[in-house]
Amino acid sequence: MKVTGYNLMKIAICSGKGGTGKTTVTLSLAWTLGQADEFTMPVRVLDCDVEEPNCHLFLRCNYAAPQPVNAEKPVFDMTKCIGCGRCANKCRYNAIAMVKGTPLMFNDMCHSCGVCAAVCPHDAITLKPEPIGDILTDDSFKPFSFAYGRLNVGESQSPMVIGKLQKLSPEGFLTLMDGPPGTACSAVKTISGAEKVILVTEPSPFGAHDLKLALNLCNELQKPCAVFINRSDENDTIIEELAKIHQVPVIGRIPFRREYARACSEGLILAAEYPSLRAEIIASFSRLLHDAAIPLRHVDSGASSAELSQTPSGAGSKNGNYQEITILSGKGGTGKTSVAGAFSALAESRVFADCDVDAANLKLLLSGKTLFSSSVSLSHQAVIDPLKCIKCGKCMESCRFEAIDRDPATGAFRVNELHCEGCGLCVEICPAKAISDKRNETGRLMMSDAGGGTLIHADLSTAAENSGKLVSMVRDLAFAVVDQQKKDWLISDGPPGTACPAIASVTGSDRVILVTEPSVAAMHDLERVIKLVRHFGLTPEIIINKADINGSVARRIHELAVSANSRVIGEIPFDESIKQAIKAGVPVIDFDRNSPASQAITSIWNKIKETRNEDRNSRN
Repeated sequence: MKVTGYNLMKIAICSGKGGTGKTTVTLSLAWTLGQADEFTMPVRVLDCDVEEPNCHLFLRCNYAAPQPVNAEKPVFDMTKCIGCGRCANKCRYNAIAMVKGTPLMFNDMCHSCGVCAAVCPHDAITLKPEPIGDILTDDSFKPFSFAYGRLNVGESQSPMVIGKLQKLSPEGFLTLMDGPPGTACSAVKTISGAEKVILVTEPSPFGAHDLKLALNLCNELQKPCAVFINRSDENDTIIEELAKIHQVPVIGRIPFRREYARACSEGLILAAEYPSLRAEIIASFSRLLHDAAIPLRHVDSGASSAELSQTPSGAGSKNGNYQEITILSGKGGTGKTSVAGAFSALAESRVFADCDVDAANLKLLLSGKTLFSSSVSLSHQAVIDPLKCIKCGKCMESCRFEAIDRDPATGAFRVNELHCEGCGLCVEICPAKAISDKRNETGRLMMSDAGGGTLIHADLSTAAENSGKLVSMVRDLAFAVVDQQKKDWLISDGPPGTACPAIASVTGSDRVILVTEPSVAAMHDLERVIKLVRHFGLTPEIIINKADINGSVARRIHELAVSANSRVIGEIPFDESIKQAIKAGVPVIDFDRNSPASQAITSIWNKIKETRNEDRNSRN
């Protein structure tokens, strides 16, 4: 396979959600092409999943000194501050509060936009660079060079780290970017820097649902893409039909085999361990080059009963005598939603909340009808009036998110809507008052009658911002419903990762359960999410899914739990009934109550009930 006509080729490997095999495909593709005689370009891998980078766990690199990634954070000079509150009023991320005339800063929520310093009438705020992450690089690794970014736990500005990482793509290289899951800002940043996109999925209702979101994002960004099916089996039709609707090709497959799962759990590159896969990988790359297409957009119809534009009050307005259990994982694909769905079938007095607004899947297991659906507008969008603009360029120079550029034909400045975070800085500093902003639809907030109970959930709009605020709205509505219905449990299926949505879902929760699996990647992600939960003063409990697939790593997870002053409350064996239950669209408990997985989850739930009031936060 000769590749011609490219001086610079960048390909993003993404998915609607984590756990589909993005990293498996990325590294197998890089390993195969990096030493293929028929491919002449040098290969570089960039791990852009900076919240939970995993590629380095499969490699033995010698890294150069870490390159820090800094973001500007406000510092207050209290000799100048008069406590006017203008900074807090203008901050659209609620990162500043005024308490008795004194500013209180919440670094976890700060997006480093600079609005506070721009609007302070007494120059009491300066912006100081603070580390939010770093980048590690090995240019000598063979058969491909490698770099990855790490966002500090609790920070929210993953696009800044991704942007700096993407600058390490040399000319004349094939650059493969292992992207973050979902369709929000970090995925937008990664895909925007690519020429073509591979969307990795698996043949299940979850996989199809999340793939549709990713296809719509590629349409929004006008990026040619193709589909790669991981864990392929005889039921690939669900993905093939979806790809046909969007008119994109399926370029490759990796079969579903237990030995492949075992190899990945050990931190091995699949193509290196199983050379028989290399021919399919090379063929899939060739198909990508020739057949990738911009997908057609497909939107499900749905009626809206209202539009909400107010900023939510924020999670924390709890009342009643219920206990909220938030189920998290370092990354998607560990079985978090399957566990949440099983708990929903076991709990007798409960309300459910799906806080994974980027790719909500719990409703797929709790079939029912929608009772309430409302459009939610929580974000702003800058708009430049070309008749007022004096073309000074101050807006473009000041924008931290590279969301303003200049039309080379007319010289007019314009806003890139997909990169604009609606911070309002350009509105405040424009000398000609040529910039205003408008409300953007963030997503849809919904209430459904599902699984014999009430489910509160939401769908984040493609490429939308403020997913953390939408999570808070889901929780606020769930608090009201569980209190009104006087239920005992609120079971919340949380988002993956450690940034805004995870922070919003864990803040103020009574109990956090982390679902992991015995693999080097999942264990790495588990360590990071434990730090996040600890950051908010909570003691996480751990469930090991597919515990018997790698006993040595499972034992290491037990040791990690002890060292983190946590505990493993149960293990779920590798069980085909979970996969079959997902395909049937029901919780595994309802699919086969006597299966090994169902019995293990039932035992775990009984332990949770027995310890209901342990480590419970007091409510005022």
